Amino acid sequence: MKPGLLVVSHGSRDGSWVTLVDEAIAKAAWPEGVPIASSFLECVPGRNIQDGIDALEAQGVDHIGVIPLFVSAGSKHVDEIAYALGVTAAPLAETELAPFRVNARVLYGRPLDGGAVAAELGEACGGRPGLAGGKEANGGAGVAARVFGGADDAEEDILLRMVEARLRGLGVRPGADGVLLIAHGSPHEPFQARWHESLRGLARLLVKRGMCAAASHALLCCEDIAAAAQRLMSLLSGAADGFGERAEKLAAPLSMFDAAPSLGADEELGEHAVKRRVAVVPVFLSRGYFTTHVIPERLADVPVMYDGQTLLPYPALSRWLEREAERLLGMLAGRLSE
Repeated sequence: MKPGLLVVSHGSRDGSWVTLVDEAIAKAAWPEGVPIASSFLECVPGRNIQDGIDALEAQGVDHIGVIPLFVSAGSKHVDEIAYALGVTAAPLAETELAPFRVNARVLYGRPLDGGAVAAELGEACGGRPGLAGGKEANGGAGVAARVFGGADDAEEDILLRMVEARLRGLGVRPGADGVLLIAHGSPHEPFQARWHESLRGLARLLVKRGMCAAASHALLCCEDIAAAAQRLMSLLSGAADGFGERAEKLAAPLSMFDAAPSLGADEELGEHAVKRRVAVVPVFLSRGYFTTHVIPERLADVPVMYDGQTLLPYPALSRWLEREAERLLGMLAGRLSE
């Protein structure tokens, strides 16, 4: 067996987007002697996924561990790439992505928010452990059993840490400010439900860990993010009734629902009343059109804290890539020894 690693991310026409991803990958300490390729789903000529596969196989790689560098299992792209690599028999939604030419056997990893995609897609394939095998995996006779890398519960939550770093950068006051997480999301199921589940859990952890007074989320693709920000402001002011059917997506201490919630004194304001603010955090890997244009335009009439900064750069992402590489390579070796 000669293993290799393929890191796949979305891509952008914005060169700075690609640079931030490339820098994170370059800073990782990859296993010695293991070929590495970094590819993009779109917008980066000469570095598409097929180019990455071809580059690895040209070096004799016959087993590829794929790291999908996407934020969430809610990404439709994570699913369609798995299909195109032969890891799943069919995509969960219509796709224009054609199957790749791949002779190596493929082990598919997980996005940043953990192993949900691994577990769910594994079940969709019957949950049988194994490897997606080259030409057979894309619909040929004798399709091999598939495997997905599952998340290790003991590993740190890299996405949580990245968002917490953004809260510190924005100057969010734990006792007074609310946080609105905004992701692009998907209008299609089951992807939209996965996005909501992931972001809801992230918001709850932010509150539980004392990073903010309240937190909620919204999907840019199909929800009114300005209205979501205003509703969170209403909650911080004690007017929780405005949440209606969206209340289930809120992550806030129960005391927040009191008529006059007590959030504690603000050091900067001394004896004066606390001025509660809403910080908007784009849950996007790197800066691009949505974070620099779409989000600020939609929030133009809402007084929120927003600086357009995304999850990258973040030094610990390189360490996450290293651990994911070690995990996938260990699983490849383990499967072959069984």
